[in-house]
Amino acid sequence: MKESSFITIKNVSIGKLVIKKSTFLSFAIPVDNVTTIECNIKELRKTYHDARHICYAYVISPEGQDFRASDGGEPSGTAGRPILSTIRSKALTNVLVAVVRYFGGIKLGTSGLIAAYKQAAEEALNQAVFVTCKIQDTINMTFNYTSLNDVMHILKHYEAKILSKQIDSVCSFSFKIDINFSQEVKQQLSKILSLQFL
Repeated sequence: MKESSFITIKNVSIGKLVIKKSTFLSFAIPVDNVTTIECNIKELRKTYHDARHICYAYVISPEGQDFRASDGGEPSGTAGRPILSTIRSKALTNVLVAVVRYFGGIKLGTSGLIAAYKQAAEEALNQAVFVTCKIQDTINMTFNYTSLNDVMHILKHYEAKILSKQIDSVCSFSFKIDINFSQEVKQQLSKILSLQFL
């Protein structure tokens, strides 16, 4: 059986940390695609345009296989990777953590930077509300109106969430279903003669 759920955060949370006069503002943001991530980073760069560094890491997709870490001008491996490891340590996905640094004039050194960015990421994530989400598959299909009752019976049985429907002589439906039941639902639906998956 596939992993059927993942943990993410419910809303934006913010943390603040001051180390040797450097101020670290951290943001944990729920995201589910690269476009949303890019928009959030762009917005942070615009808002905190006077900051020395804006570093971040993200993990997206239910299995957490899509990820990236950026040092934002800090020495390689001292910012993005510690932020990413903090996200991973909490087994989170669909999360962006960005840290804005205002340099205070005192250098922290490599180990000091790693510790600071890790702690800054923790500060934001500690304020976050964690939620468990089910992994779902989206299925699109068309079928003749005469099969509507049969289709509805199957969808109700598997507690499918209907996203959109158009009822006419030929009906079209889009719905989400728990990924563990996806194949089973398709098998049941494929017994309906007029039904086609899109």
